[in-house]
Amino acid sequence: MSQPIVRTMTPAPDANAFRIRRARRGDAEVMAQLLRELGYPQGTDQQTVHWVISHPEIEIFVAGDPQDRAVGMVSFSHRPQLRLRGRVATVDELVVSEGWRRRGVGRALLAQVAQRGKVLSVKQLQLIAPINVTDETRAFYRACGYVEGDSGVFRHAEYEQPQK
Repeated sequence: MSQPIVRTMTPAPDANAFRIRRARRGDAEVMAQLLRELGYPQGTDQQTVHWVISHPEIEIFVAGDPQDRAVGMVSFSHRPQLRLRGRVATVDELVVSEGWRRRGVGRALLAQVAQRGKVLSVKQLQLIAPINVTDETRAFYRACGYVEGDSGVFRHAEYEQPQK
């Protein structure tokens, strides 16, 4: 296994430092809470976290506060794609707890994914946002280097699961 990624940042003079690291199995509960903050009422469960963390084409990074409690996370998947003749990566979830927003955590998590994409030699890095993304969030993504592309995502109705 590769060396753990550790990045320490001080986003603002009055803010506490945070560090970015790979997610661990013990992060399951806080990851569930972060996903609920993102708008997914069921969050996640420990079994799914263990499965995702051990999957070779999915990576999760968390931003930890000075006590190493996760205050943000980003998950992204990467896989080979025929038409690109290489690997494509997609940011699947990005969330920062409300108390840590506007401190550079989200920007640092996306920078970590971009850096990892270079290591993986990805041909394309995508971020799929909800259709009703706010102007503020859109501006944030642009400031992090993302440009809006086509928006033709279709999902098969048989596989749609209602949020509970």
